Amino acid sequence: MKLCRRAKDFVQIINEDGAVRLCSWLYDGGIIGYLSKNSLEEIYHSNEAELIRDMHAKGDHSNCNPNQCPWVANRNVEENEIEIEHIPKYPESLYLAYENVCNYKCVMCDIPNCMASADTKVNEEKYNRIDEELIKVLPFVKHISANGLGELFASKHILKLLSEWKPVADKSEVSVTLETNGSLFDKKHWKQIENLGQYHLSVCITILSFKNDIYQELSGTKQHIEKLIENLRFIKTLREHEVINYLELATVYQDKNYKELPEFTRRCIEEFGADYVRLRPYDPWGGEGMKEWMMDVRNIYHPRHEDFLEVMKHPIFSHPKVHDWGGGKESGLGPEPYWKMRTMFSLMNEIFTKETFMARVEDISENKKVVVYGMTVVGKALASRLKNEGKLAYCIDRKMDGMKYLEIPIYGINNLENLDKDVSVIIALHWSENVISSMLEKAGYSGNIIPLRKLTVYEE
Repeated sequence: MKLCRRAKDFVQIINEDGAVRLCSWLYDGGIIGYLSKNSLEEIYHSNEAELIRDMHAKGDHSNCNPNQCPWVANRNVEENEIEIEHIPKYPESLYLAYENVCNYKCVMCDIPNCMASADTKVNEEKYNRIDEELIKVLPFVKHISANGLGELFASKHILKLLSEWKPVADKSEVSVTLETNGSLFDKKHWKQIENLGQYHLSVCITILSFKNDIYQELSGTKQHIEKLIENLRFIKTLREHEVINYLELATVYQDKNYKELPEFTRRCIEEFGADYVRLRPYDPWGGEGMKEWMMDVRNIYHPRHEDFLEVMKHPIFSHPKVHDWGGGKESGLGPEPYWKMRTMFSLMNEIFTKETFMARVEDISENKKVVVYGMTVVGKALASRLKNEGKLAYCIDRKMDGMKYLEIPIYGINNLENLDKDVSVIIALHWSENVISSMLEKAGYSGNIIPLRKLTVYEE
């Protein structure tokens, strides 16, 4: 079968709970299990993983977010597909990003919030548990990437695993990719993991600006840009001596730094010896408030959008080493930042105040009990109304497995086997509805499966 190679080769551990996802470019996050509950082998072959692969094998990329996936954005998914007969016992590639710590506070990143709310002692115990599970499979892994969700050189657990990694494969088959902001990538810190230089080593460094004021503002750091530039010169020497075999320099363009993209790109290539320059657009995944809306310069309603388009006509962006992950596409965020809030309140108004709402539920449920999928604010409101009407069987939510809401049990995706499936399901989410429906049908749900918006007068 043919698969997008990330459906086989991208297995990422992303937080202190050991959440494992298969591809980070999916609308629904691609979570396929948790190392706190299952082994990596079990997770890699879970029903959730099989569903994602099955969609890709069928050429269905409806769950792929073009604001995240450059292959969908640039319409070259087929060029990144692989032919495969079966999925191996263990993943050959691992992306370690579970230790969400960083020395930056970037404006487009949620890691600082994770750090502020973290219970250090509890997290340390969780990290140890993740380490124990990873140590079992690391010898069989041929490619490791770290960190991606935090700063590599601030991640003591990941650094320790990397420094002690001894793959059974021949060195010629082993590769490593390190993702970092570069601020700590100096001789002293490199010494901790210089053992990785014996393998094919790629390094990706994200730099938000070479202008000190913009660099400090967007990165949330007091460190001067000259320190980073000094580190980049050290990294360039490692590349010239082929300790590093591939150097990627990247940025996330937004309204504060898009004007310098041509000069930024030139310096990456000519001054710092980049093999590849990645220009990634800002994607307002963390929310659509006014601050986020103003950062999204790809939005056609942004006041500087036309100027952005002129900047992107610069001939340097046609250089073979340069890749705009945005693919020239608009972000599609829309004319104003509060549409999700309006949608939420409109749906809740339907649930609680419209006399016809429960009649519509009765029509689609065909006198069966109802399950709510997605414990969002709206999902909880729906569950509350259905419970009061005696219609609610149970709830499903990826992240709340084993919890309860109003004494109603909530089940995760991988724990549906022994549940009553002769029910109707209302999907209380605004994304991945087709994916969820397909998954539930495959799991044996026999009643109607319908998005909540189809039960309401309100439509987005």
